[in-house]
Amino acid sequence: MPRAGSTEPQRKRHQERQRDYRKRLRDERRPEADAVDAALAVALCRAAAEQKAAEVKDAALKAFLTEALSRARRELLGKGYDRDRATSAIQRRLARAALSVTA
Repeated sequence: MPRAGSTEPQRKRHQERQRDYRKRLRDERRPEADAVDAALAVALCRAAAEQKAAEVKDAALKAFLTEALSRARRELLGKGYDRDRATSAIQRRLARAALSVTA
């Protein structure tokens, strides 16, 4: 069922509520969900890069990371992205994380 179009005053009230909400989060030093998502992604990428560079491999960590990366690719494929391009994008992100670990 189509939503009713928002009116300009409704949009302004929503924007004001959103600004207030974000200010409250900043004041409380509480991260928004996207910041948490990004931190988790960076941690996963760095763990994968560190595992790849490690002289002694941790089999359990490798299995976990392999499964996590497979799930990430399946998530992208489920959203309609091309398999090769999704895989390339994941590999690029991992390479960037690897550079930041070795730097």
